[in-house]
Amino acid sequence: MYTASTGKLLPALGISLMLGACTGLSGPDTQTPAVPQDNPSLQNPRISPAAQRQPVRAGWWQQFGDATLTGLVDQALKAHPDISSARASLQAARAQGVIADAGLLPSLSGSGSARRSSGSNSFSAGMDASWELDFFGANRLASRSAALDVGSAEAGLEDAKASLAAEVARNYVNLRLSQARLANAHQNLESRQQSRQLVDMRYQAGLVSQLDVEQARLSVNQIQAQIPALDAGITQSRQALATLTVQPVASLAPRLQQSRGIPAPRRTLAEQVPADALRQRPDLRAAGYRLQSAALRVQEAKANQYPSFRLGGALNLSSAKLSDLVDTGNLARSLLASISAPLFDGGQLKQQVLIRDASYQQALAGYQKALLQAVQDVADSFASLESLRRQRPLLVENLKLARSTERLIQLNYQAGRDNYQSVLDAQRSVTSAQESLLAAQADESLAMISLYRAVGGAW
Repeated sequence: MYTASTGKLLPALGISLMLGACTGLSGPDTQTPAVPQDNPSLQNPRISPAAQRQPVRAGWWQQFGDATLTGLVDQALKAHPDISSARASLQAARAQGVIADAGLLPSLSGSGSARRSSGSNSFSAGMDASWELDFFGANRLASRSAALDVGSAEAGLEDAKASLAAEVARNYVNLRLSQARLANAHQNLESRQQSRQLVDMRYQAGLVSQLDVEQARLSVNQIQAQIPALDAGITQSRQALATLTVQPVASLAPRLQQSRGIPAPRRTLAEQVPADALRQRPDLRAAGYRLQSAALRVQEAKANQYPSFRLGGALNLSSAKLSDLVDTGNLARSLLASISAPLFDGGQLKQQVLIRDASYQQALAGYQKALLQAVQDVADSFASLESLRRQRPLLVENLKLARSTERLIQLNYQAGRDNYQSVLDAQRSVTSAQESLLAAQADESLAMISLYRAVGGAW
């Protein structure tokens, strides 16, 4: 490293000669790179190239119109450790940004001392200032990169919120599904018990065999055996929601005790997601910020290969008496200018550029992966929704037919025109149709949650 300095005020000619020595050196590009917009990954039937006229809206869970769900999500966003961790990361990024910005400003320090030796006193005070002249933009690049890191941390916080909200919503849907299945099980149990009573009466009258009695009892026992598993599913979902909202299960249970049915969104979504809306997905925005930051850090590493310039100055006061310390006659002034340039470092600076470039390539691959995943998530969610919406009317019709068939067979059995096995088959058909419809309703809500999560909000 070569350093030239002087303790006195440098003539303007000396400064001009020193700065002129760098004439002809071309520094690195200091422009903030753009995130790729036209990407083959976005060429999907579910991704519309049309511009998004309004930003993606947070609070997508409110689209389900369920006050309990909204309250659970709001509580989770306030209390869950994942959100606290993401906020801490954001605070650290902002602090790092302040540090990076400080590199663009002059530094100022002061000192003072008092000494007594051999019957004499001495007092001194001083102030030092220095400023690095960022000719090749290394400090500006570091500042811009740090600002992008703040953007990435902000997007990371939004992604943590979106992920947590989706997890709460999924567990809430599963809870309501288990409660609906339990309600159906109790209704079916009551129906089977009534059928068993009818069979017992017919058996006592000598109209049916012992086989019908045993089949009726078996049917009742089968329904009863399902109830403990359904109760366990409800308990597990409540526990999961208590964990996500950081609340005791006991305090949460009253809000979840009464079944309100499986929540369903109140609005019909468009058949496509605008590409601009997809780019607002938090994890994709975070990856884009990381990509831009990595590109700037490559340029910063290149800038560090160029000379650096620094101006410094000092004001010093000294006196044998404290009262004379502020006398301008005791003032000493100095101005220092220095240039520092790497001459030989064993290739460290060059390798640092290669390291930063490799980090940029990793960030680029990470952005492309995030984009691919976003498109796949949207396409998969739309595919599930489309399939379920075509299936649901058929399942509703199946349940109507199953119930109608059961009523007819029950009448035939009571009239002695059919056997009890036909009654059991009809009852099982009703139960199966009920389960299929409930599962489809829950799956449709879960697919909507996945779609909102895939886009990062409502649009």
